[in-house]
Amino acid sequence: MENLIFQLAVFALLFIVGFTFGRYNERKHLAELAANEARLAYITTDSQRFISSPHQGHLVSSNLVISHDYFKFVLASIQNFFGGRLHSYESILERARREALVRLKLEAEKMGASHIMGLRLSTTEMGMQGSMIEVFAYGTAIQKDQ
Repeated sequence: MENLIFQLAVFALLFIVGFTFGRYNERKHLAELAANEARLAYITTDSQRFISSPHQGHLVSSNLVISHDYFKFVLASIQNFFGGRLHSYESILERARREALVRLKLEAEKMGASHIMGLRLSTTEMGMQGSMIEVFAYGTAIQKDQ
């Protein structure tokens, strides 16, 4: 009986430590995203495919695969059993889309572009039981008239 209690205590401790570090890393990533989004705000995006005046455009793309930590996966599995919104999955999807867009803007910035048109985002579930999410972002980088 003492061995079982000890094992449960170790499991609980490791679970709490893992969950805490996972939250810390997620918040750190969100802060980095916010800083990069603010810095790259001058690069505008839209989903329009065609423009009336001629511009030289270049295809830009970014790809991101992101996974949630095991502890959020366990909690989401329990929540999925009872139904309702899975906030941990929404959070990981939001982070992935924002990161893919930041990376896309960084590629456009390297080319000297100030606008990305025809923006498209494609999301794919990967891994066992959807443990990973891939977001592919692409568009046409152009230098907008000043």
